[in-house]
Amino acid sequence: MNRTLEMVFRAANGREVTISLADPLENLTLADVTTVMEDIIARNIFITTGGELRDIVDARIRTRETVSLA
Repeated sequence: MNRTLEMVFRAANGREVTISLADPLENLTLADVTTVMEDIIARNIFITTGGELRDIVDARIRTRETVSLA
């Protein structure tokens, strides 16, 4: 099963921007992710086509299972 951490921000233009990271730690907590997201905003690490990241919208872990038929 594949796991991906998705961190969703709101950019300066009001649109949502998602940063995805593959294979997050199993014991990752919302507090851990929120701290990182706040740091990304405070340090202005990423600038998107929509401008600077301004707000935290959501943090989620998406799972996907792949079953080979061969």
